Amino acid sequence: SRLLIKREEIIERATALAKAIHNDYKGKRPVLLCVLKGAASFYLHLLEALQDLRQGFYTEFLRLSSYEGAETSGTVKARGGLHYQDLTGKDVLIVEDIIDTGTTLSHLLPVLKREANPKSVEVCTLLTKRLQTPAKCEAKYVGFSIPNQFVIGYGLDYNELYRDLKDIWVISQKGIDFDPHRLHG
Repeated sequence: SRLLIKREEIIERATALAKAIHNDYKGKRPVLLCVLKGAASFYLHLLEALQDLRQGFYTEFLRLSSYEGAETSGTVKARGGLHYQDLTGKDVLIVEDIIDTGTTLSHLLPVLKREANPKSVEVCTLLTKRLQTPAKCEAKYVGFSIPNQFVIGYGLDYNELYRDLKDIWVISQKGIDFDPHRLHG
């Protein structure tokens, strides 16, 4: 595996994004909707930076997945107990870990607008992938633009592995081939 982005750089970038969000939501109290599990680490650092700026916010969580292994499945699976009425009439900022094809957001945004009728919806993502085909959805706030490689760490996983790495890495073939069941032999 190859180191792509150090944790310190991520925290620095989360602080800069928080300043931009604070400028846009001054005097407002947006709902920060964390897309679990991958965005959890980024979400935490973003919230801490917003707290330092004395920016008010509400927190909500939604668990979505569109990956099977290293490939996007093209379908989005939703789990978790988001109550859409909690978002009605509010400014909503979706906090994502990564946007590549935009499949997850292209599924979530219409449902959110239809079911919750929020005042506004924007997206903040830690990463966007540079792909040949543009993503179906874009984020207003972007941490880093990365090459089209599969990344792990800082909440990002491969089959639920490697979320616990503190930095973001490009996964190697050895990382893909690793079988955690062998550890319990």
